[in-house]
Amino acid sequence: MNSPLYTVLIVTWNGDGLLENCLRSIAAATAPTPHCVVVDNAALESTRELCGRFAFATYVRAPENLGFAGGNDLGLLYCTTKYVCLLNNDTIVHEDSFAPLVDFLERHDNIAVAQGTMKLPNCGGTLDDCGTVLKWYGLQRHRYFRAPAPPALAPVAVFAAKGAFMMIRKAVVAETGGTLFHAHFKSYYEETDFCHRVWLAGREVWFVPTPPIDHLLGATSSRFDNAAIWRQYVANIFFSFSANFSLEGKARILVPFCFVYLAFTLLCLAKGRFRLFLAMLQVPLVNFKRRKELRDAKAAVKHCRKLPDREILRRVMRARD
Repeated sequence: MNSPLYTVLIVTWNGDGLLENCLRSIAAATAPTPHCVVVDNAALESTRELCGRFAFATYVRAPENLGFAGGNDLGLLYCTTKYVCLLNNDTIVHEDSFAPLVDFLERHDNIAVAQGTMKLPNCGGTLDDCGTVLKWYGLQRHRYFRAPAPPALAPVAVFAAKGAFMMIRKAVVAETGGTLFHAHFKSYYEETDFCHRVWLAGREVWFVPTPPIDHLLGATSSRFDNAAIWRQYVANIFFSFSANFSLEGKARILVPFCFVYLAFTLLCLAKGRFRLFLAMLQVPLVNFKRRKELRDAKAAVKHCRKLPDREILRRVMRARD
């Protein structure tokens, strides 16, 4: 019998070993076991057969490699529950870490996203991000990242949750422009952009302590070209800031971030990291090609915005540790 309140959504790409361990851990840790939707970006017969061995899993074959963003957009169509938990395939669940997130969202109607606790077994069992806080120059402070767990973690409002273990109120997708992620983001910064839009819509994003799950950080991204990752990541940040911020937010956050981008690009040149330098030079071109998508995103934000940048920044730049 599946949980009637939430679905677990997992995107995988050539990761059958990771996926099998993840699904086995969910089955062992939860009762009733939640329905799991698995989106296969590699379209492998072996992945379809693997999912067929788990009665609670629904296999969804992607038409191409849609990335984390497009894969979750596709998988969301197969989720019919009130809540959806985005979960990386390189995670291991030891206890029912989903129930505390559902309970927290059930008790707080205005909170639309809740991230749970993750540990990094490959980094000495230290913590993964416990949510992020936006800095004045556009980058994020990753709370407790690779730090030992403190005596106690407390629930706290954050700028963004990490998509590796993030429970969302499904109805909020319609409130934030009608899409979970921008599919053209592929991977990197997509969940942060979504969380920004959640705040714009007058909802909130929180970190909520749960029994920790293990996250094998970078088990998928390590197989991709590093320069291409940086190009996509920085381009997505520029796109998100341009779409989501009003003039006030652009002046306070986007302008300083432009200087960070220029300094980083010149530093790559000075250190002889020419492939990364060239990748950074391509960032404006990436977003020039996405100018139609940017116009559409701005229109969607204008329609859903309920809070001014000043109020959002007051909240998301001050989360305590």
